[in-house]
Amino acid sequence: MVSDYNIKRQSRNASLTNVSRLKLSIMIEIKHHENLPENQRHFIENKKHFSKQCVIVLQALQRGERLTTITALVNYRIGDLRRRIKDLKDYHNIDIKSSFVPGTRFKEYYLNT
Repeated sequence: MVSDYNIKRQSRNASLTNVSRLKLSIMIEIKHHENLPENQRHFIENKKHFSKQCVIVLQALQRGERLTTITALVNYRIGDLRRRIKDLKDYHNIDIKSSFVPGTRFKEYYLNT
């Protein structure tokens, strides 16, 4: 499981790289509008939590990991990987690729390197 400790340790060890800049921008710039007022209120209250999950997903992808919803849940405690991938694609223009795992109906997500 990746925790806040790992994120802090990684940012301490590196200078202000693109990942760090993106990490800072993710924490500040998520703009999102829900259809229902209750949903929008939930999003606003939990915005920081969603931002941390985006950072965790992005760092895993940049390490070359291929994430599935199951691996994200088990390894990183991210319950809705598809939503975090959509946030990274839509709001941060990150080119994340996906393909089906052979012999299954599951998708895996990865960065083209």
